[in-house]
Amino acid sequence: MNLKPVFRSLAAGLALAAVAGAAHAHQIWFEQAGNSITFRYGELDENLHEVSPGGLDRFRALEARWVKAEGTAPLAMQKLQDGYAVPARTAAGESLLAIDNNYPMFDTRRDGKLLRTWWVPATRWVGDFSARKAELPLDFVPTGAKRGDAVEFQLVYKGEPLAGEKVKLATPSGWVKYATTDADGKVAFALPWKGNYVLGVYYTDEIEGVRGDEKYQLEGYNTSVSFNLAKGLAPLATAERTLPATGKH
Repeated sequence: MNLKPVFRSLAAGLALAAVAGAAHAHQIWFEQAGNSITFRYGELDENLHEVSPGGLDRFRALEARWVKAEGTAPLAMQKLQDGYAVPARTAAGESLLAIDNNYPMFDTRRDGKLLRTWWVPATRWVGDFSARKAELPLDFVPTGAKRGDAVEFQLVYKGEPLAGEKVKLATPSGWVKYATTDADGKVAFALPWKGNYVLGVYYTDEIEGVRGDEKYQLEGYNTSVSFNLAKGLAPLATAERTLPATGKH
C-alpha cells in the first residue's frame, strides 16, 4: 500500500513526522534570485527555510551534481545560514541534482505500529523544459511536450512511470495547484506567473531493508523539480515568512 502525498507545514517543530494515511515532510529545492541559485530546505509556499544551526544541519551526505551534455560533474555548494549557495547557471538541456541518501531515519505510525522509514529527499533544477532522462530514484522530469499552454512532466520511480500520484505545484506566494499523474506518470500544468516554481511529491514504498546497521520497514521519497520563469504575469506577493522548525526533529 502506498501513502498518498499530503502537503502541509510541519506543526510545533515536528520536522518529519507521519500519521496513518498521511505524510508530513519538508522538501528540498533550488530557487533563483537574479543571477544566483540557492538550495533550500523547508516549504516554498509557506516561505519556510530551515536554517543552520538547526534543521539544515540534518543533511549527512548531501550530494549535488551538474548534468551537462558532455557528462555529469560534482557540484560544490557552499553552506549558508538558510540554504546552500550554488555556483552554477544551467544552459539549455542541463540540470542540477541534489540528493541525501543518509538523512536521519524517523518513525511512521501506521495501523498502530511505528515503522522505521528511510527518507530520501531529492530535487532537480531545470533552466528550460526540454526533455530529460530520469536519474534520481524518484524523479520529476520535463518531457519536452506541451498540452496547449500547459507544460508536461513525468514522474519516474526506479526507472518506471509512477501513475496515480497526487502532486503539488507551488510558488513562493502560497499559490498552489494539484494534479494526479496519468497512466504514463505524466502531468501537465499551466504556469501563469513569473518567478520560482516547485513541483513535488512524497511517495512511500513498503520495502524492508538495512541502511548501515539500522533496519527500516518503509522507503520514503520526497522529490521535486524546480524552475524559474522569466516571462508571465507579475508574481503575487511572497508569503509572510514562517519560523523554521529549527533544531526540533
